[in-house]
Amino acid sequence: MDKDNITAYELMIKTNHYLIRGGELNDAQKARIARELYASRANNGTKRTFPEPHWYPDFFIPPQNEGKRLQTVVPMSPKTYIVADNAYEFEIMRLLFMFQPGKEVDGMIEKTLSRLKKTCFGYKGCHYADCFEAGLTVLRFLSTVAAGEVKWIKKQISVYSNHFADRKRHSGVQKYFWWILSEMSPDIALPEIARQKAALIEQINRGYAVKTGDEDIPFYIMRNILAQLPGYAEIANRKPYIEERSRKFKFDIRNSIL
Repeated sequence: MDKDNITAYELMIKTNHYLIRGGELNDAQKARIARELYASRANNGTKRTFPEPHWYPDFFIPPQNEGKRLQTVVPMSPKTYIVADNAYEFEIMRLLFMFQPGKEVDGMIEKTLSRLKKTCFGYKGCHYADCFEAGLTVLRFLSTVAAGEVKWIKKQISVYSNHFADRKRHSGVQKYFWWILSEMSPDIALPEIARQKAALIEQINRGYAVKTGDEDIPFYIMRNILAQLPGYAEIANRKPYIEERSRKFKFDIRNSIL
């Protein structure tokens, strides 16, 4: 976490991946990350035009990236900038809230929550087209910066539960939801985790082909989720490995209650 010449987007991705894998940061590292993320606000890109202005970020505008949409931390392959660009702002603001809270961050969050209450994907339960995926990025944001908004959070969860199976979705959508649950308040998350248990174990047993090297991230997410359930606490510190025969990332859940 100590590399120079890194963009705000890359820093946000690397920081999240580091935390997902169980990494810890000291106060000085958190302050440096927050400082670099704050600096990106002054050097942001050009704000895009949408039919509804409240669909778009206000504080952290993503770089143009040669016209290509930025990928989410847990890849969902966004089809629209509504998903990609909101996720970018939410994740930066979330890290600032965690690493360097204060009046400036609180003010940005308050205004963003007000903006989201005007959106169909962030408040009105819309599940059509990319509003479904956009709603997930809102859910993750809320679960950290507005954890007391239980009714709002549960409403966003219900959109996922009621409409995930409506159509074929990118494989990353389910894993993104698991990532949200892995870092959400247990009071809300545990019943959802229990409902996802069979799908989690099925995916763990299937494994992931090694391509970019980040295919271990879903295993850490699934580990972090399952370790919260009775009988799985012992896997909390296990790491995925590359199986020599299949050349796949695998994860060992033996000796746990299946």
